Amino acid sequence: LGDVAPDGKPTRWTETQMASEKERASGAIFLEEEREKAFAERKKAEEEKKRLIGRDPLGIHNADRFNLQDIDTNRDHFIQQTLNEIEQEIELELSLASESGVERVNWLEAQRQALLAIVDAKKRPDKGGGDGADVKESRQGLPSILPTDPDFDPMLFLTLVHRNATYDELQESTSGLSRKTDNQVDRLQNLVRDNFALFIKCSEGIDVFADQRDSRNGRNNGQGMEQLQNRFGTLDGLAQSCSEQARKSFKPLLDNTNEVRKVQSALAVLQRVAPLLQVPSLMRQHIENANFSSVVKAYRKVLVIDKNHCDVDLLQYVRAKAGDAAQDARQDLELILADETSSANSLLDAIRDLGELLELLDEEDDKKGGDSANKGGITPRSSGQANSSMNAGSFTIDRHVICIRDFPPALGCLFLQTTHFRSLVDKVVSSTESTVERVFRGEGPDNASNQSSAGGNSASDGISAGENSSSRASRDKRWKFEVLETRVDATLRAVTLAKNWLPRLLQIGLATQEAEKRRMARHRRKEMSLLSETSSVSGGDSDHNASGKVLRMMSAHDVFKSIVNPALTRLVDHVAYCSLGCANQGSKIKISATFGRGSADRLRSILKSPLPPTQTSKCALDLAELADAIQESNEAMLTIRSLCDNAEGAKVAYQSPLEKCSQKTNEAVVMIEQRVCIYSFDACARKCSISASGSGVFDGDALLQCVQKLSDDLTRSDDCSKEIEKGCHLVSQKCCEGLTSYVKDRSDAARLRVVAECADALNTTIADVVREVSYLTNGQSESLESNLSSIISALEREMFDVFLQSSVKRNVLSCARLGHIEGNDQTSNKVEESAPFPPYLAASLLTIVRCRAQVERALRDLRRSEGTTYQFLALQTASDGVVENICLELKSKLNRIRPQADVYSIHLQFLISTLKKYLSDDILSLASDTRRMLLSASTGGRGIGKGMGNGPEGLTAVENLERLGRVYVMCLSE
Repeated sequence: LGDVAPDGKPTRWTETQMASEKERASGAIFLEEEREKAFAERKKAEEEKKRLIGRDPLGIHNADRFNLQDIDTNRDHFIQQTLNEIEQEIELELSLASESGVERVNWLEAQRQALLAIVDAKKRPDKGGGDGADVKESRQGLPSILPTDPDFDPMLFLTLVHRNATYDELQESTSGLSRKTDNQVDRLQNLVRDNFALFIKCSEGIDVFADQRDSRNGRNNGQGMEQLQNRFGTLDGLAQSCSEQARKSFKPLLDNTNEVRKVQSALAVLQRVAPLLQVPSLMRQHIENANFSSVVKAYRKVLVIDKNHCDVDLLQYVRAKAGDAAQDARQDLELILADETSSANSLLDAIRDLGELLELLDEEDDKKGGDSANKGGITPRSSGQANSSMNAGSFTIDRHVICIRDFPPALGCLFLQTTHFRSLVDKVVSSTESTVERVFRGEGPDNASNQSSAGGNSASDGISAGENSSSRASRDKRWKFEVLETRVDATLRAVTLAKNWLPRLLQIGLATQEAEKRRMARHRRKEMSLLSETSSVSGGDSDHNASGKVLRMMSAHDVFKSIVNPALTRLVDHVAYCSLGCANQGSKIKISATFGRGSADRLRSILKSPLPPTQTSKCALDLAELADAIQESNEAMLTIRSLCDNAEGAKVAYQSPLEKCSQKTNEAVVMIEQRVCIYSFDACARKCSISASGSGVFDGDALLQCVQKLSDDLTRSDDCSKEIEKGCHLVSQKCCEGLTSYVKDRSDAARLRVVAECADALNTTIADVVREVSYLTNGQSESLESNLSSIISALEREMFDVFLQSSVKRNVLSCARLGHIEGNDQTSNKVEESAPFPPYLAASLLTIVRCRAQVERALRDLRRSEGTTYQFLALQTASDGVVENICLELKSKLNRIRPQADVYSIHLQFLISTLKKYLSDDILSLASDTRRMLLSASTGGRGIGKGMGNGPEGLTAVENLERLGRVYVMCLSE
């Protein structure tokens, strides 16, 4: 009655009809869920039971490949199969006919009879069933092999399942099964022992309900029911009193419990929004760690809080703090973009993160961020940032004020970094100029004074005027050398600056180009959306103005054209002026001075003079690296162009902003590499000239090594082909001049050495040099081989001709003489019969042999360019001289030798036959005429001469001469 109002309406929710319906519905749902759970549990239990039943109870067979239920289902088939196997084994054992085989046959026959007895015993009750019994009924009469089946037959189980098991296996399995049964009994006993009180209570309850059932049947006169009702009434009274007492006693505790539940509910809400509450602190941590991508991700999470429609002050506070952290992150990212020491990867990451952050910030956050940026202090990284009187995001770089917030992040970063590059170029030029001025004033490159501590007037009296002039000259040389070294260092610094900054600016330019494309795409989509909507005329004008503002924004191509190109051009001019000083003679290129225009004349002359060979080689390598860097940047600039130049017609006429810089750098590289060629060949020429004049060596290997070194050092060898060809001519000419000076005041051996060196050079070294030069210049020096060969061949001919004329012919003229001539005929006869080998022939042939030995020792088997060996030429000259002198002397003394004309004719015939292969045609003709003259001048019809010259006696005399002069003949043979 306490739950119902006087008007009959319930005062509690539990007494309302809706609550009862909801309770019934929830009860039905609960019952259905319980029913499904029970069904699932029964199904799972049945599957587990089925799986356990299929196992081998003895545990002999593997559970994965064995199923006892399949065998029980098809046991008639397995029985028949087992009988067949037993019969086959019996036949096999009978065929063996051994003692052990008979025992096994008896054992198998016992198994067969036992199996047949089991089957017959189980089938015997089915025989009286009539003739209509089918296969299914007979199968049902078979015993089962499942241990849980009432018709389980252990003999059939062992026969079908474990027929091949050993006794040990069966005994071990039976012992394990016994232990398992004992364990089950023990577990049941422990269960009853632990829950004995519960079993007693359940037993009493069962007895109560049994008494109630008996009372319904009219027994015990209703005493059980009354006892049960009394007990329930007592329990209800106790429960009611306990409830009232507990309500009074535990009211403070219940109130506290309600408060705890409220707090727990609030904590659960806070736990759900904990990731949002932690966002500001996480953003601060990521900002300190410079992990701005995580800052953007964290700030994106907090944007789910709608600041206009959120009534929770805590979430509003979190949103505000996260916005402040985002503004601080924006300021730090802007400082990174404005820092010249930031790496290219960090700049690209900062551009990406700042772009994503700006997309998340709204206009109000931008205004708050600008105020916070103005109030923020100067950090070490923001040393280049403008003062607080300027707008946020403004930076000053060499009097150039740039506000990064006026541009997209990528374009703003490109502005700042290109301005830094321009500033660094100016610093490099000004630093070089100041260093040169300090060196000229005598302070040295490191501000160390090179002047003496005292002036000229305060010098000690012991120092002479000559020493003062010497020290002054040394100081003059020192400052000149230091100026040249300063030029080399300035070249290296400028090249390093370009190599480090050009790839950096190109990466930022590519990022700016991609951002510009995305911005234009967004603008086009915005225009399409505006055109699809109905707008007023004023609205259309404002949209047109906004479109014009977007289109008029500078692009990356414009920045490179307006800032990078002038700065890089000045840097290239500075490098060319420091490394070259002035243009090469005859060149149309002009080298403009980038510093020192107002310096002293002596300093300007040093600045405009070419560098020495060593410094030139260093600068050549630096210039080649600069040219490669600018060329790569120029090729990369093809992808960075204004979007209005992307039309098909504009692509053909497009010219990179760095094209002129690349051309100017290539011209400087060609010029300095031409100087490297000139210096290298000049040093090689001096070295070869010294070696030739001192040792008589044509050092062609030095020329070859010089060309090979140039092939490794030069990068524009095609443009240096003329200098290379002239250098080879110079080295060859200096070598020839040195060899000429070596021959002066020396013997014929020196001339032959020079001839040998020239021959070796023509046959080997010059060919290698020409081949290397052809590789180096791509075949542009076609006339080099002929020119070098003509220079060396002229010296070789001159030296060998001088040797032949001055040495060989002079020796032949002094040795080829007839000597004393006898006028008695008897004496002539005796001479013919028993005289030794003629002395004048021996002296002449010895002269020829000595000439051969001399040439062979000096020139070996070398050949001239025509293919004839030097040895043959020397022998030919000596032989012609000998024969010619003897013939002329015989003609001049014909009257005196007339009595012995036949003897001299035989001598001449021997000389012709011995030297025939070396004699020229003119000398052979002269010798033949002289011999005929001697034969005609001999006396007597049967005189000595005629008989000996044409008959057997003449042949005998010739053979005698060959026998006597066989040593000379052997020395002149091959």
